[in-house]
Amino acid sequence: MKLILSIITKSRDIEEMIPKRTKRMTSEWLNDALHSSGYLKDINIESISREPWGAGEGFVSDMARLTLKYDKESPNLPETMIVKMPTTFRTALAIAEQYNLYEREIRFYTEVAPQSPIRTPGVIYHGFDKEAKRYILILDDCSCYEQIDQIKGMNEDQTRQVIDTIAEFHSRWWDSPDLYSFDWMPKPKDDVSKSMVDTFRNSWDLSVKSEEFQKFLPEGSLQAGQIIHEQFPWLVTDIPDDNMTISHFDFRVDNLFFDWENKENPIIIIDWGSAVVNGGILDIGYLLAESVEIDLRRKIEKDMVKHYIKRLEEKEITGFDFDFAWENYLKALMCYAYIPVLSFAQLDRSDPRAMKLFEVNTKRQFQAIIDNDATSICPS
Repeated sequence: MKLILSIITKSRDIEEMIPKRTKRMTSEWLNDALHSSGYLKDINIESISREPWGAGEGFVSDMARLTLKYDKESPNLPETMIVKMPTTFRTALAIAEQYNLYEREIRFYTEVAPQSPIRTPGVIYHGFDKEAKRYILILDDCSCYEQIDQIKGMNEDQTRQVIDTIAEFHSRWWDSPDLYSFDWMPKPKDDVSKSMVDTFRNSWDLSVKSEEFQKFLPEGSLQAGQIIHEQFPWLVTDIPDDNMTISHFDFRVDNLFFDWENKENPIIIIDWGSAVVNGGILDIGYLLAESVEIDLRRKIEKDMVKHYIKRLEEKEITGFDFDFAWENYLKALMCYAYIPVLSFAQLDRSDPRAMKLFEVNTKRQFQAIIDNDATSICPS
């Protein structure tokens, strides 16, 4: 009994001492944390070195790649790990805390991923002290696999393969009896979802005053954006009661790794802090709008939506026809207009790649809205 209490006490002490920044993580703390979790047994960490990771990508996280040295040969232990902690950028931190993104990601990896037919990075360690607002997630380093630059975009075959993967995931949770069992995950029409209205409107009102923002907008975007501004309450509340699943909600190619040697299941999906209960077509809309170059998206988007429906049907998901899917695809395009305006108004754009990604995504998202005359389905 004393031993059990000692282990519990030490585990609590480790969580209470979660470092605030990746730069403050010591080999001593990591060694204690991984021993207390049972990840390490008779091997100790002698030293760690770190390098920034995900620059221009991890907008709400402070990320680092750790390189570890052990006190003895350890072929079964990783030489590198990825650590994620809250961002130091104040406005982005406020958004992350408002939507509880850090706890949501930890709980997705520990509660949802093990029940899902997808590949995610293995969790090495996780901990959070909600009262102290300290969070840490240590994951397998997937950098040995290929990533496709979102700025360049995916080709048609890659897009189809990614849709195959997310359709497999969506089908697992599609109107599942346990879909609403995760009380930490936002649901349609709840307070978290409704709060997106003010987030979008405030960010839009701020962004459109800037000539810098306006220069990235395709022709017609200001008019479309104003309609979306007016209709955003409808977009986040006009949600059907069925055909619900778990949506990644940040489903873009920067959040994917490709393990081409694994023919059966090559795609690894990361960054699950935004996961919500909603329509799966949200992920398809965001993927096609922001991870595919504009001309290619114009050429393939309807075929890709049809392909998504076909893959669902193969999993015995019925009653989700093209007309219904397409209407909700257009809603998804408008819903994700919040990404460019939020990025401009409140996230850190100081990194050159982040700025280029913002420019590309703004053009792609609004061009997809305009090309498909998405705002025409809004109530008059």
